[in-house]
Amino acid sequence: MPPFIELINSVFAADGYVFLHSAILSLVIPLGGWIIYQVLKRLIKRQIADVTYRHSLRALMRNIIFVTVIIMITLVWLRPQQNLAVIIGLAVAGIILASQSAIGSFSGYLLIVSSNIYGIGDRISINNVTGDVMDIGFMRTTIMEIGQWVKADQYTGRIVTISNKALYDNPVFNYTRNWGYLWDEIMIPVTYTSDWRRASDIMLDLGNKHTGQVQEDAEAKLAKLIDRFPLKQTTVEPSIYFVMTDNWIEITLRFVVDAQERRKVKAQLNRELLQQFDEEANVTIASATFDIVGFPALQGAPNQG
Repeated sequence: MPPFIELINSVFAADGYVFLHSAILSLVIPLGGWIIYQVLKRLIKRQIADVTYRHSLRALMRNIIFVTVIIMITLVWLRPQQNLAVIIGLAVAGIILASQSAIGSFSGYLLIVSSNIYGIGDRISINNVTGDVMDIGFMRTTIMEIGQWVKADQYTGRIVTISNKALYDNPVFNYTRNWGYLWDEIMIPVTYTSDWRRASDIMLDLGNKHTGQVQEDAEAKLAKLIDRFPLKQTTVEPSIYFVMTDNWIEITLRFVVDAQERRKVKAQLNRELLQQFDEEANVTIASATFDIVGFPALQGAPNQG
């Protein structure tokens, strides 16, 4: 009889009840964990109104239950008569069998949780992928992508998963953590013959019109951020900047905007700027022009006469 079959028979003959008991518990424990997760998930949904916090808490709870289930199943098969050396040996064997990538991904998860680098609902950019964080697992982060062929801060519809170990090799850009706002700019070139003062007034008025409702909240959150980090005091009110070039005057409107509303606000500003400038006789938007001063002589032209 093959040695493997003899081993199986000896297990059932000598300790069949313990083996069966362990096998049943290995099925019951995950089922119990799943039931607990479903109950807590419904409880969280009823008690917590904030969607982002609700999803973050649910993901954390899911991960804790998963780890607990794995530990309990491991303890079921490691019977009390087995000593600590066996447990340590199995742990070492598990580490050896685990790939370097898996270890890096899990340690990346621990870094995300402990350092609060980003959370569910945050808009981040990492490893050339930008989007909103949908889920944070032990190994991978799931993101709803924005940009790419859309060329703006709107969803493409693609869901991207990124290994958590990417945190060690790539910078993480967080658009929403700690503040939730961004500074953006619109540059309009006007000709030197234009009334550039009138053009700048129009741009500043429209900037205040479309960002006035967020300025108070942005300023309050920025003050807290400056208290926490060594940042210079700055303003969230729209401002105008000028640059003189060889061909035109560049007028730049700098304004603050909600990180997830950037394209919407910028599109509204551009549309109204075009309408306002179209009504101004003394404001002309500049464009690149070229004066043709002459043509070279044609080679091989036929003689005339």
